Amino acid sequence: MFAIHFALGAMVAFGAATAPSAAWAYLALVLFGTMSFGMLRTSPATFLLFVPLIALRITEFISGAAIEGGAYMVETEITGRATGAFARLFLIYVLFFLTATIVVEASWPRLKALFRDAPTRWQPQGRVIWIGLLVVMTAATLYLVRLGINNGFPLIGHLDRFEYLRKIDSPIYSGWMTNRPVLVPFIGALFCVPGYRMRGALVLVWLLALSVLFGEKFTSLLMILSIFSIPVGLVHIANDRSIPTGAIGGIAVAVVAVTVPAVLVAYGALTNFDAAVQKYGQRVALQGQLWYVADDKYLATTRLDDRAIGADVASWVKPGEQNADGAGTRFGLYYVMQRFTASRLLGWAMEGGTGFVFSLYPYLLMTMGIVGLLFVSSILAAFHAFVMRMVAQTIAEGNWIASILFGRAMSSLYGGYTTGFMWNFFGIKNLVTIAVALFLTWEGQRRDSRVRQMMQALSRRR
Repeated sequence: MFAIHFALGAMVAFGAATAPSAAWAYLALVLFGTMSFGMLRTSPATFLLFVPLIALRITEFISGAAIEGGAYMVETEITGRATGAFARLFLIYVLFFLTATIVVEASWPRLKALFRDAPTRWQPQGRVIWIGLLVVMTAATLYLVRLGINNGFPLIGHLDRFEYLRKIDSPIYSGWMTNRPVLVPFIGALFCVPGYRMRGALVLVWLLALSVLFGEKFTSLLMILSIFSIPVGLVHIANDRSIPTGAIGGIAVAVVAVTVPAVLVAYGALTNFDAAVQKYGQRVALQGQLWYVADDKYLATTRLDDRAIGADVASWVKPGEQNADGAGTRFGLYYVMQRFTASRLLGWAMEGGTGFVFSLYPYLLMTMGIVGLLFVSSILAAFHAFVMRMVAQTIAEGNWIASILFGRAMSSLYGGYTTGFMWNFFGIKNLVTIAVALFLTWEGQRRDSRVRQMMQALSRRR
């Protein structure tokens, strides 16, 4: 399946280079969709563990089709044209997901045995999970509602979520929005426990509604649903049940039908529909903008910016420097933005703590060239697959402390794809988190495991 898609992708990339047209970007989008469907049919475990990233990449290719079709990019002040950038990006992602599939499928036989009986294993802890989710969601809702009363709700006040984040400047709000994905696997596990399915569904709808109220758009909500589907889907396929492709498609259509109008309303569609559509189009173009401009200006087989790479690697062992202010324009997100955006926009973004999304691959291209990008991308694919494998394993085993830590590492990886900061992958904080989680995983498998005894005691007490 991957070989066929790579061959087709190579033909599209060749066509984009010899006869430039926006049609090639649309074909790249179609090919990414068919490759994702092929993963669902041939390697469903990999598809489920990577469906959050697949969802993000689909939005990137939708953005690419719009850009190469002539969309205007406000931040870089240019109008897109057909360059073949996203046809080339597709080839990179084929190799990424091929590597991830090899790692995941090698461990699937053991994971399958664990997930086959997982709901029975989770049953005694269902009440603990339910109460934990209820406490966290209630506290978050009370805080966010108070925040909304004092500062307005983005959906009602027609504020972009990034503008809202900059306006309120709340680390608690920022931390909640960043770490929501850590909660979602627990919601999926609760949904699988007999007697708790409706409560799991209730918490999921609650989280989605709260996210929509605070201006979250299609991509973010799709991420939540994707992560929710990991434990639910793995239990499903572990029991040799067929993949409900119709249901998956229906859910995707429902998400689009709900979130797109909600985002347009947040952008003021009730008073000025055309302006809201224009703003939405600009946000769509934002997803793939940095890859487009980096591919256009810095595409090369080999390249080496040793100063940026050296500063990047040095930050991995210095937790105090692992922030956007510490990195500045030396490497990562603002290193890329500096070359394509006006100084005023760059300063505003750095001061507000925000910027473009999907910065990692443009950053790798600009500092390492295509060869270095492919090499690092393969390492990231294997590393990401390992983390997701451990997320799945610890959830299946009911080792909730370890699964929280691995979930935090998972959230960090997605931060790395967005911001381009490699410490999200190999920084000391993330590696220590993974090391502690691995220790707890090992300890939880011992015959006289204290972690398991603690969870059992807590379940009985509840």
